[in-house]
Amino acid sequence: MSEPQYPLLVALPGGRVQHAARLIGDGPAVNTLCRKRGVPAGEGAGLGYCRACLNKPNPIDQRSYNKT
Repeated sequence: MSEPQYPLLVALPGGRVQHAARLIGDGPAVNTLCRKRGVPAGEGAGLGYCRACLNKPNPIDQRSYNKT
C-alpha cells in the first residue's frame, strides 16, 4: 500500500486546529493539505481537525508500480 503524501499532523503558530502536512525539503517548514505553509508549533494534540484538510482527500500515489 502507498503512504499518504501528507503524513504529519501539526498545528501552525496561532492556529486553533491541526492540519495534515508534509515537510518542505529537509527544513522544519511544512505545507498543509489545505495549502497553508509555516513552521509547526507542535502536534496539535487536543485541537480539532482543519475542515479544509478534511474536505480534501489525502492524495495517494496511484502509479502502477506501487501496487502490490
